[in-house]
Amino acid sequence: MTDEEKLESTETEPTPSEPQVAEPQSEASAEEIAKAEASEWRDKYVRKLAEFENFRKRTRQENDLLGQIISESLIVSLLPIMDDFDRLLSNIPTADDPYRKGVELIRGKLWTFFETRNVKIMDVRGKAFDPNEHDALLMRPTQDFPPGTVLEVITAGYTMGDRVIRHAQVIVSEKLKPETESA
Repeated sequence: MTDEEKLESTETEPTPSEPQVAEPQSEASAEEIAKAEASEWRDKYVRKLAEFENFRKRTRQENDLLGQIISESLIVSLLPIMDDFDRLLSNIPTADDPYRKGVELIRGKLWTFFETRNVKIMDVRGKAFDPNEHDALLMRPTQDFPPGTVLEVITAGYTMGDRVIRHAQVIVSEKLKPETESA
């Protein structure tokens, strides 16, 4: 083989160490590939956008719930102070006492704070006993009320919105037991 023939054979035949160059694809298939990739990237973008929006909503809900729990915890810790003000006011006999008026002003400010957070006193006297709202401390036999009626409130119960944040502690009626005669 002459040098020219060797040169021609090396130009036309690829050697094993040289990578083979792929033939250029048609323009139609390149366009289809580009559209498929664009569609794939768009789908990924839309999914990530939806995931992020769900994350934002979930985070907002968790923050709202956390704020509600903290607010409820604060209110529950202040309820005994309201009870103390009520007991104090019930033991000051005269309405003109300046000390009583001062206590009423402070109690009023605390109650205003509660109202701004949608806290309400539960009105339970005369209603049927409900273990979801009441804690029965005593049972009192009576024939004036049907059994299971709240006769008296020992400690007021409170709601915050639709939730009971403190059960009312109550005395509940029970059926009057007939007295047995002794011999």
